[in-house]
Amino acid sequence: MGRISTTLVAGFLCLCLTATLEAQGEFSYGFEDVPENIQAETGTTVPFQVKLVLGSSGLDGATGPQGWSLGVANNGVNITALTTAGSAAADAADGGLRNTGFEVFEIVDPGRNDGQQGLVQALVLSFVMPITLPPNTEQIVGFVDYEATVGAEASSATIQYQNGLVGSGQPVNNDVTFEGQTATPTLASANINIEPPPPPETACDDGEDNDGDGAADCEDSDCADAANCAGGIDLKIGTPDDPDASQIVLCSSDGGGEALVTAYVGPNDPADPPANGAQGWSLGIEHNPAELTITNDTYPTTSGTVAGDVNDGGIRNTGFEKTEIIDPGRNDGRAGLVSAVVLSFTMPITLDPAMDQSILRARYVVADGAGGEGFSSEINFSNGLIGAGQPVDTVLTVQGQTLMPREISGITVVHSEDACAPPSAVFLRADANNDTKVDIADPIFTINWLIRNGPAPACVASADSNDDGKTDISDPLYTIAYRFMAGPVPAAPFPSCGEDSTPDGLACDNSSCP
Repeated sequence: MGRISTTLVAGFLCLCLTATLEAQGEFSYGFEDVPENIQAETGTTVPFQVKLVLGSSGLDGATGPQGWSLGVANNGVNITALTTAGSAAADAADGGLRNTGFEVFEIVDPGRNDGQQGLVQALVLSFVMPITLPPNTEQIVGFVDYEATVGAEASSATIQYQNGLVGSGQPVNNDVTFEGQTATPTLASANINIEPPPPPETACDDGEDNDGDGAADCEDSDCADAANCAGGIDLKIGTPDDPDASQIVLCSSDGGGEALVTAYVGPNDPADPPANGAQGWSLGIEHNPAELTITNDTYPTTSGTVAGDVNDGGIRNTGFEKTEIIDPGRNDGRAGLVSAVVLSFTMPITLDPAMDQSILRARYVVADGAGGEGFSSEINFSNGLIGAGQPVDTVLTVQGQTLMPREISGITVVHSEDACAPPSAVFLRADANNDTKVDIADPIFTINWLIRNGPAPACVASADSNDDGKTDISDPLYTIAYRFMAGPVPAAPFPSCGEDSTPDGLACDNSSCP
């Protein structure tokens, strides 16, 4: 009897849905809750549920669709379950409208549909009662559970109403029955993007393999354009004439001497410099106070460097600079200096990323009793030194980002007899420019060397006008006082060339004296 009843019902439905009379109003098949995007880890299966919706509009009477048939094809996702329970198409006992009607709702066999996956539904609300969907509304007529599996690459899926899908019976068309007439609805389709999450953003200065490709920081190809990786930026301490100097060699005969050092910012690989230069930086430089003393006269300073103020020959303009010797009492006995520079707050001023550029100058003297043959003392960049403010780290600012230098290198001050001026060195004291006469040009030459990073004297000993064994700002002032203010006469050798009667270890590599 069940087989006979099904046959009769199917025949009735076929008659209803193939009537050729023109129905009034408009009908549509649509979807609700179709996700536009599904994003999850590769291999994850993501379930979701879609509502099938039958809509009607432009109907004049109090009745709506009496029955319908539909087919929905899916590509790129799979159907796991379907039901009319909880929808308008459900049996009255399940809260729906159907009563003494008919329902077929099934997943199709791809083998009967040329490999196409999907579902079909055929439904009559009632054979004996005037039951219809409410007119001019959108009604849910089914729930379909799908699942999407996320692959390693992004993909897309489609869900669309489609004619001709075959369930257990004949091919099914998308039709609506209204007042015994067949209407053709508009058919919706939906696209779904399915993709794994984007790879985690690679940090290029944290020492971590952020994206799991086996490479960290600048070894990761994703960091090729990072400011600290395109060749990288170095911080180094050298001499005024050599950014790459690793030593300053002083004469050991008297155990003293002075060392002028210059800090530089430059490319790690000049053949592959960074694309952008530093806008600013902070740094600390530490030394051993038992071995070296940092002078506090015109040093430490940014004057005479590229980082100096624009009015002092540098490029800093409307920026900020604070350079100071630290107090060992605030630093657990550590000694050194700190410096912080912003080249400009209002203009796009940066260092040239393709070349070494000076940013700081400092002057050290060997501590009393510390020097002599075999003496060696390092001057290095250091983090955590405290000046007037908070602890200072040695970092660079490039394109608004804080970056660690690719490499950091200091310099070592050593004593050696090889650096001592030969006993027979002959020079003229106060003749800083080595032209065998003492005039206004000599103090100007010394000031340019000490303050403006000008050329060093060929005979440093000749620039020691006051014969105190050091070369500093007091020497050009001494010469000026002698020449123009009736000041004391420089000590021998003066006013003619001769040997130093008070040898002090200052070099004299080249003298114009015969």
